[in-house]
Amino acid sequence: MPSMDDRRANLSPEKRALLEKRLKGLAAKSESTLPPAPAAVQDDVSLTEELAIGPGAPGPVSDALWAEMVEIGNQEARRLAAEPSLLADAAHEPVHDRQAAAFLAAALIRLGVFQAAGEEWTIEGLIARRGVLPKYGKALRRWLSALTEEGILEHRGDSYVAREPLPSPALDALATDQKRDYYGKNLVAVLTGETHPLEFYLPGGSSKSVESSYRELPIFLYCNGIASAVMAAQSRAQPAGRRLRLLEVGAGTGGTTASLLPLLPVESSVFVFTDVSRFFTDLGSKKFAGFPFLRYRVLDIENDPVPQGYPAASFDWVVAAHVLHATRNVEETLRHVRRLLAPGGVLLLLEETRFQRKYNFSMGFLPGFDRFEDYERRPLHPLLSSARWGEELRAAGFAGFASFTEPGSAAEVMGVDVMLARLPEGA
Repeated sequence: MPSMDDRRANLSPEKRALLEKRLKGLAAKSESTLPPAPAAVQDDVSLTEELAIGPGAPGPVSDALWAEMVEIGNQEARRLAAEPSLLADAAHEPVHDRQAAAFLAAALIRLGVFQAAGEEWTIEGLIARRGVLPKYGKALRRWLSALTEEGILEHRGDSYVAREPLPSPALDALATDQKRDYYGKNLVAVLTGETHPLEFYLPGGSSKSVESSYRELPIFLYCNGIASAVMAAQSRAQPAGRRLRLLEVGAGTGGTTASLLPLLPVESSVFVFTDVSRFFTDLGSKKFAGFPFLRYRVLDIENDPVPQGYPAASFDWVVAAHVLHATRNVEETLRHVRRLLAPGGVLLLLEETRFQRKYNFSMGFLPGFDRFEDYERRPLHPLLSSARWGEELRAAGFAGFASFTEPGSAAEVMGVDVMLARLPEGA
């Protein structure tokens, strides 16, 4: 059985942040009068029995319904991408990216590197001679790549060479002295282990921003809106007498879950809410107590789900929101997802598809973000483009694929997409 540390290592960055911050708060109340959190709800009824359907039962997604869902998803994506709040965020994104480079440069100045043209450093050298923790090697490589993109550094083999000394006047002009000082000091403190990244990611100890972002930020309203429209089409077309069987991978605090549950037929649905940590399945069981068709279980999607108690080919839908990228190997992960799905089953996938430099100040510091080991597929960060997700899903045996973020749209600028993939009927 995986250890608690192993389970925490499997958490997505945002959920790790929330979990560790809350656990830290609990530790501070070690003599609290509050009772310990209950174990996750584990239903008495066998999943195998509950998910079984009769022979010859119609599949939940006909060819006509698939075409309808794709059209609805496209329509909703176009509508939501034109929302003023999302357009405003997208308009500011290029400036935020360049400002982020200025903050990274401020941190390198505090480390005392690249102070003269021609000065050369490797990642290994910065770790050995400037006190950077080895676990931040991937993050540091992204920093130097960002400054290479800005033309300040030059990448030569394993080395990065200053074309000009830091600070760069062009970047300095993009940020105030106060912000450069704040980010420079705190980023170095995290790199060297003086400050835990959660203190930077969740300033003031509040996890509310993490919990609310998946519900309230324009880009996540866009994602959840498309997902809801597609799921509503499935509910309207649900065959009479056919149970709809769904499983969510890495459900976390339930930001996407909350947008889908009201759309499902209460009497004919089973929704298995899973996460790698019981902490989040416990939260889910409290938050969604009003939905009697939910079940709560631990699942590590990096490992074969069948030995973990999930019957193969028993789910019509698998939902994965902002989680599959945070695994060691995408090919393995998709193989396990496919193992869960019944023939003709659908994967609803919400993903970040572009690395934004602001991730260097948040989830890019957390271990789950840099868990990836398939470097031929993901050399610098764990995110895949929509097109690459399509390639990986087809290689995993999915026959149908649709992505809804249009090129040039505000959502593409923000780097997210909602995708559907469908197994063939005879899978």
